[in-house]
Amino acid sequence: MNVRNVKRFFGLFVLAFLIIFIVIIIKLPQNEDIVVTDNDLLIPEQPVEPEPEPVPEVEPQPEVVEEPEPAYLEKPSLTDEEMPASMFQLAKEYRVIGMSLIVIEDGDITHSYVFGDQKRADSVSDAIPYTSDTVIRVAGVSELVTSVGVLSLCESGELDLDKPIGDFLGYTVKNPKTDSEITLRQIMTHTASVSDYGAYNDVVYGKIKYQTLKNMLNGEYAKSNFYSTKPGYDYDFSNFGSAMTGCIVSAATGGSLNAYMKSAVFTPLGIDAGYYSTEIENRSNIATIYLRNEVNYTLEEMDEFAAEMRRVADTDNYRIAHGNLYIGASGLARIAQLILNKGSVGLVSVISEESVDEMLSTGARGTLYKDVGTGLCVMLKKDIVPGRVLYGHGGNAYGAITELFFDPTDKTAVIITCNGCLTTTDDYGFPEMARAFIKEVYGSVIGK
Repeated sequence: MNVRNVKRFFGLFVLAFLIIFIVIIIKLPQNEDIVVTDNDLLIPEQPVEPEPEPVPEVEPQPEVVEEPEPAYLEKPSLTDEEMPASMFQLAKEYRVIGMSLIVIEDGDITHSYVFGDQKRADSVSDAIPYTSDTVIRVAGVSELVTSVGVLSLCESGELDLDKPIGDFLGYTVKNPKTDSEITLRQIMTHTASVSDYGAYNDVVYGKIKYQTLKNMLNGEYAKSNFYSTKPGYDYDFSNFGSAMTGCIVSAATGGSLNAYMKSAVFTPLGIDAGYYSTEIENRSNIATIYLRNEVNYTLEEMDEFAAEMRRVADTDNYRIAHGNLYIGASGLARIAQLILNKGSVGLVSVISEESVDEMLSTGARGTLYKDVGTGLCVMLKKDIVPGRVLYGHGGNAYGAITELFFDPTDKTAVIITCNGCLTTTDDYGFPEMARAFIKEVYGSVIGK
């Protein structure tokens, strides 16, 4: 390369360098100090997050505790036995058609004896054997069972034993002969001075048409339905008085006696029972009733009466609570256990211990049936088994006999249902057949 070309190349190189230098100078910021800190070199700038909005306070909610399912007993499961020879002989002696006899010791069922037929053979059907589940109209024992429901309503505050019954019925009820109000306790101890021999008797036997309860108690028929005794002073057994409890239960609950007793007593205890034959679930268990060895009360007739009574307002129906309960011996045994075990059977509690004590407390004394003590729809028998005072109730109607008697001191009981036998009674109306069987059980079975 010659000298001229070298000089030319060098000049171009210098010129290009100057141009690049000038461009760099122009690109730099003018009059601005650039400060670089350690933080700029080490930590990149972080975005600033907005402060969170306050969360509104929520009041704590109470913990939801699910109510446990109510306890119910299964249907009574009893192994029925044939009667021992001594009882078999009594059954023959008293011409028993069919019967169940249950023994309770220390609060538990220990024996269930059966004999005869629930329904005898006829030209159409074979005989049906009597069992502990055979259902029968138990007459007067009904009022003892009804009293359990009454006491449960007293516990809930819907009834009160010592308030006038007019407070619950909605109209004044007084003995018009003494101008005295009557209480629920007086009715249940048969000291309310209520008579069976006035208009009530005429209604039962069809001499006058069915009257409202109000008309019977403070209307034109009132005087005929009361004694002249001041309420609370004399014991005079009254079916009419006992039957009023069903009307009072209906008034307190706003429903029927049947509905309340099923929900509060029968269903929890696993009992097939009701105040009409049509209320029984297993109707094939209902016994025919015999009097003097002849059919006296058939299922068809029972159903007809049920239909008739269903046409009466619940608060006016004074013909069922005292005597029209349908129940079997196994069901009555549950009622006996309930009382003996102070208001409970197993895990099922129906009434309190205090209510059972109230039921069995006695104080009413009077002239009818000698000088007697009685609890709330509970009778005392001191003359059946020597050395024992038995509590309970009996029933005797249409030829059928039912007994539920117990000794609370050792929690023993005898339950009898019978659909026909010799119906002779002692001077105070107690069936001789029942007396013989109860004595035999306490003499040869209980405690042996």
